[in-house]
Amino acid sequence: MQEEESKKPALGHGIYHPGGRPMKVFRDAEGCLWLCDKGIDPNKEFAQQGCWRCRDLAFTRND
Repeated sequence: MQEEESKKPALGHGIYHPGGRPMKVFRDAEGCLWLCDKGIDPNKEFAQQGCWRCRDLAFTRND
């Protein structure tokens, strides 16, 4: 089983990508998901901190 797992590509299987920014997903009071930099304050407005509302993004988890 170990050999099969080692043949999987590193990206897309929960492996940290050193070129990527640390990000987190948050849910606002209305239930909308936001993609944000890891260090934001979740008690402040997401849009004012440079977060992206997930429904406005041009890709989905299936891309």
